[in-house]
Amino acid sequence: MKDLFKIITIAIAMLSISGAYAATSQKIGVVYPSKIMKESPQRARIIKKLESEFKGRYAALQALEKTIKKYETTLKRDSELMKESEVIAIQRKIEVKLAEYKINRKAFEEDNRRRQGEEQQRALIVVRDVINSVAKKGNYDFIVNGEQIIFAKPGYDISDLVIKEISKK
Repeated sequence: MKDLFKIITIAIAMLSISGAYAATSQKIGVVYPSKIMKESPQRARIIKKLESEFKGRYAALQALEKTIKKYETTLKRDSELMKESEVIAIQRKIEVKLAEYKINRKAFEEDNRRRQGEEQQRALIVVRDVINSVAKKGNYDFIVNGEQIIFAKPGYDISDLVIKEISKK
């Protein structure tokens, strides 16, 4: 058992040394996709595009909220002066508007989330293509996702270069 442990330890040490030697002869770059997505001009374009796309539905939801609040305020303020049938009628209107609001809000959120996902996928494809382009131009052997590694020297980070290239598109 001790011999097996020694053999494994020696094998790991030899692999580490050969891996370190191989790494010195290779050009490695590190990218941080979240930094790229956050700082790229595409993000602002995506936000503006989605805001304009959903502006009307958002305004309709806000108008529905105002209507519900107006009914609730009227009911709270004037319920003692109203007939019971009027109070019941306003309560039903509130219930109907609340149900309508919940359905519309849920549909809005689902559609918005779906569209954000679609736009983010398109942006990630562009980011991937730009990273590949930068890797080819810079003769990199490896490009590593910096968010999935424990440590990388800042000199290996090429995220700013990728952001600059994305800005050109």
